[in-house]
Amino acid sequence: MNYSTVSMPGMMDTVLNIGLNDETVEGLAKATDNPRFAWDSYRRLLDMFGEVVLGIPHEDFEKRFDKVKENANAKSDVDLTVDELKILCDEYKQVYKEQNQYF
Repeated sequence: MNYSTVSMPGMMDTVLNIGLNDETVEGLAKATDNPRFAWDSYRRLLDMFGEVVLGIPHEDFEKRFDKVKENANAKSDVDLTVDELKILCDEYKQVYKEQNQYF
């Protein structure tokens, strides 16, 4: 049997981009000369950390994501600008506050 094709329950939950915060995201943007990449990575961390580590329902983040996309007339995350991703990160941090959690 090839075990690499079989996942154990819960083993696929991974949190990426650990180390990003309000300060380091600016450094990543500068170091890569790609602010969109940096802010998209940060919003993904806020989402994954909240869900996987703190148990915040993913739907809470998705509602905010949908709201920002709607306000930006965007169909997906790739359509969001850097400024819109910054707004989305702020929205995600509001989700933490509403859950009495902090990032």
